Amino acid sequence: MKLEKGQSNKKDISVSTEEIGERTVRFTISKEVEDRDGDILRASGVDFTNYMKNPVFCGFHNTRDFPLGKVTKFWVEGDRVKADVYFPKLEELSSDMNNVSEKARLIDFCFHCYKTGMLNAVSVGFIPLEWIESEKGFDILKWELLEFSAVAVPANQDAIAEAVKSFGLDKSVIKEYFTTEKSLDEKLSDVEKELAEVKQTVARLTKKLEETEKNLVELPDNVVELPNV
Repeated sequence: MKLEKGQSNKKDISVSTEEIGERTVRFTISKEVEDRDGDILRASGVDFTNYMKNPVFCGFHNTRDFPLGKVTKFWVEGDRVKADVYFPKLEELSSDMNNVSEKARLIDFCFHCYKTGMLNAVSVGFIPLEWIESEKGFDILKWELLEFSAVAVPANQDAIAEAVKSFGLDKSVIKEYFTTEKSLDEKLSDVEKELAEVKQTVARLTKKLEETEKNLVELPDNVVELPNV
């Protein structure tokens, strides 16, 4: 991973979870351990001042989409960073319990996944502020937290499939949040590329039509019209 000041980065982190109240899960995130990239995020160096102004728990860094939960508390305890996340109940997200939305069911599903341990990882988006380069990677001494997201690293894929079935969720909704790695920006980029291709096709057709009209205008006056057969 290449670090530059002001440039955002992402790290997937294993966590331990504990249900501490109704619909609230406490995430304990170990930071003082070298990850697979050879990097270490120092817990004592995190700055979450700006993050706590809008502390939402996102799905796969989709910061422009609806959040999955609300971070009610975020703090450092020794060599660990901890966060309490509240997941709203179906009743809070639906005016009609006979017609609960898929998004509300997804939030409920995410809560139960962390509660039961089927999901055991999160990802943090951050800006490195101060670091020391080592032989394996970087010792990141200070960093600003940008966002905090759920990531799909389930211990048992079959268990996830069974949970989807038991909750009666639309698989396309689950696929959107728990299998795709594309962010909203990437999806918009794909749409923009497709739109550009359509515009190019329209431009080619328009040019061809103009050339055809020009050729028709330039036809000689002595062209004899063929008789009807």
